[in-house]
Amino acid sequence: MRKLVLGLALASTAIATPAFARDNSWYLQLDFGGMIVEDADVAINGVKNADSIDFKKGFDGGAVLGYDFGPFRLETEASYRQAKIKNSGGADASNLSFMVNGLLDFGPDDGLQGFVGGGAGVARVHADVIDDSDSGFAWQAIAGIRAPLSSHIDVGLKYRFMNVANVDLVSPAGDSIGTRWRSHSLMGTLAYN
Repeated sequence: MRKLVLGLALASTAIATPAFARDNSWYLQLDFGGMIVEDADVAINGVKNADSIDFKKGFDGGAVLGYDFGPFRLETEASYRQAKIKNSGGADASNLSFMVNGLLDFGPDDGLQGFVGGGAGVARVHADVIDDSDSGFAWQAIAGIRAPLSSHIDVGLKYRFMNVANVDLVSPAGDSIGTRWRSHSLMGTLAYN
């Protein structure tokens, strides 16, 4: 009888405890939120600080496919961000990026968890105002928090600093234009693992 009672107690505990199976599992995550692009100096035909670009607030969104190794996560990311250029008659600038990220996790899988990390890859920056784009090396810094809603669904809040140091464009008149892209994004995240 004692073994039966003990067995039932252990079984009920196992049923009542959710199985948060994030460690050693794949996950798919969607991100979306607001973004601020830093104002950028512009070099025209080699003349530094010949002009500047000021941006309005924009948006940032993307999708992530990753693997959680426990305290470390490795992920691939495709994301797109866009902001209007001030005093340009409605023209905007956008950045499409493909990155590989490494993240360190802090905290329990069954509760609030923090993470920090970074990534590197390629980004294509496009400016409507001159109708040109340039692709080049990009890097980013990431930090955030996440928490489980169930054994398979996580929600979170993520900050991303995105940097593309060298953006080289050509105006319709043939002028060489050099600038950069730096943005700060705060996004909500929804992940399935």
